[in-house]
Amino acid sequence: MAIIRGVIFDLDGTLIDSLDVFLEALNHVLSSLGLSPISRGVLSNMLNEAMSLDGILLAISPVFRERGLRERSKEAIRSSYRRLEERIGLLPSVKEVLWALKAKGLKIGIVTARTTEGERKWSELRRLGIARFIDAFVTGSETKRKPEPDGLLLCLQRLNLKSEECLFVGDSRADIRAGRKAGLKTVAVTTGVAGPDDLLAEEPDLIVDRVSCLLDILDPKKDTGWAWSPHC
Repeated sequence: MAIIRGVIFDLDGTLIDSLDVFLEALNHVLSSLGLSPISRGVLSNMLNEAMSLDGILLAISPVFRERGLRERSKEAIRSSYRRLEERIGLLPSVKEVLWALKAKGLKIGIVTARTTEGERKWSELRRLGIARFIDAFVTGSETKRKPEPDGLLLCLQRLNLKSEECLFVGDSRADIRAGRKAGLKTVAVTTGVAGPDDLLAEEPDLIVDRVSCLLDILDPKKDTGWAWSPHC
């Protein structure tokens, strides 16, 4: 039975509920350019495949092939998102789960496709009251984006853990692909951009409907860590 000493989480759609704010920020900029808004479902499909902001804009309209317009639009989207981010909250039971994992001595990491750098990448976690639980935080500005495994491998290095000692929890197809490439056990959660069928197609080790299931699938073993026992 595998002994688990750490858990790495995706951020958006796994720990925090940010999709609607991102959609509003994106559509605000599209409207300012006289372009039609996109739906929540369309954006979810793009994010499910880990499409970058450049890729999203290019998929929406050919006008964004002009690099200057695309760069200005990206900055406008980020600015709009920052104005709205106070509306972003944690998904259900997230703080309680992180607290319980830390109380049992597990290390916790986050790997996100976001390109936020430096001190700013921690500011949202502090506002939400979860920064103190996080031992390592890797963003898309530091490595290749998921579904490549580079971010997870860097996070493992910072946590000083082996891949077989860690779980990766994510909400998208790209998350599960990255986790499998990195050699981690993968837990797909249906609180984000992908539905159960999409996630099952990637063959995660387990699929759950809430992160609190982690407290059911990890059995504490005194002095050795937590044993992986998927039965949520």
